[in-house]
Amino acid sequence: MTNIIMWTLIIFVARIIDVSLGTIRVNMIIRRKKAIAAMIGFVEVTIFISVIVRLIKNIDNIYGILAYGAGFAVGTIVGILISEKLSRDLVSTNIISRKHNEEIKELLLKEDFGFTCYKGAGREGEVEIINVVCSHVSLQKLNKLIHKRDSGAFVVSYMLDRIRGGFIRGLKKK
Repeated sequence: MTNIIMWTLIIFVARIIDVSLGTIRVNMIIRRKKAIAAMIGFVEVTIFISVIVRLIKNIDNIYGILAYGAGFAVGTIVGILISEKLSRDLVSTNIISRKHNEEIKELLLKEDFGFTCYKGAGREGEVEIINVVCSHVSLQKLNKLIHKRDSGAFVVSYMLDRIRGGFIRGLKKK
């Protein structure tokens, strides 16, 4: 019985590590870090094959199968959390508010968000566009601030590839 518990725990922990590495590897691929992605992939697949071989050898061990599934689920969450911590992704957000631009700008300044304003033309005429560049970690706070002041504001965000200079909330200078 002790042997079954030990192997069930090993399968669970190994699967958490394996799936977490997979999530991080995908992030490295997206960032075009080929060598790092390849090294992570090597470790990930080595762990996966080791676990699956052990599981197939003892296919009648229901605890091992459950540990495999549970390790996958927990590994997915752990991988996402690690990826978020490692991420330095930047997001550009455009805000168009028909009535509350000045109040939104005051809130942004108060909460230490930098922004740039420019004129645009929409279906209903001229608009002012407020552009904020921030780390992805700050995006949720930014969206809450905007929604708090104008729940009807048009807000669009997109990931940035590279930037240089400027002020970005949530990003430490090197």
